[in-house]
Amino acid sequence: MFLRWVRPRGVRGLAPGEFLVLQDLFLNGRSAVGDVAKRTGLAQSRVSTSVRSFVERGWAVTSADPADGRKTLVDLTAEVRTAGAKRREGRADRTLTSALSAAEPEERATLVAALARLHQLLVAGEVPRRFPDAPQ
Repeated sequence: MFLRWVRPRGVRGLAPGEFLVLQDLFLNGRSAVGDVAKRTGLAQSRVSTSVRSFVERGWAVTSADPADGRKTLVDLTAEVRTAGAKRREGRADRTLTSALSAAEPEERATLVAALARLHQLLVAGEVPRRFPDAPQ
């Protein structure tokens, strides 16, 4: 399972290029191998090798691109995505707990409410305006 490989300062057993590919797939989701190569700056052959390794480990699945059968699409498995999300949530919780510990209770409540609203704007599908005072 993915969690066995995760360490606080990196991922054990992964070359730096593999880590970049894994990170790109977490950030961008299902992608063509060539697109991952462009975003990471790695050679397409290096990305393909990393993807093959991830598939062998059970971390990723591949399929032909329905729009262009010459392209290979890759995506992380649900298990790996869940493990990554739990890891990020844990890190965020520890960081926020530490940062907010110095705030007074009322200020802490205000900050937590602001973070919840920011999350809505960034993640929950509500698109913020480009400039705060510009009409939409």
